[in-house]
Amino acid sequence: MKRFIGLLLTVIIFLMTIQPVFAKQNDEPLKRLVLTLLAPKIQEQINQYYKNKLTVSPTFTPFLEGTAVDVKYHSSHIDVQVKTIPYVGSHLDVGLDSMRFSIDNSGSIVVLEYKHIMDYELPPNWQEIIKTH
Repeated sequence: MKRFIGLLLTVIIFLMTIQPVFAKQNDEPLKRLVLTLLAPKIQEQINQYYKNKLTVSPTFTPFLEGTAVDVKYHSSHIDVQVKTIPYVGSHLDVGLDSMRFSIDNSGSIVVLEYKHIMDYELPPNWQEIIKTH
């Protein structure tokens, strides 16, 4: 699976222009592909951040409201900025988070940054999942 992702990312990179450019509206299929390939890394970062805050690991949905991606293509790598709203249960938002990734030509993904921007208050019947220190 890692080899497939790496190969697919390498093909995407070689199809991009040599000069850095920001993704445009017509780049939505490429942005969706990048987001799909990053989904396990995004979930991993969410799990890592919320493990000390909640007893339940929140999830995210890449293609519903609440997840935005900005892609900057370079000849040697792709920079990806993701903002997402992780949720528990049937879409009870728990926070707003931002993360940056770099994907090199070999398909290697590096997490450059994870920022928790804000918490959302859970309803009373979900308060028991909040860890208290």
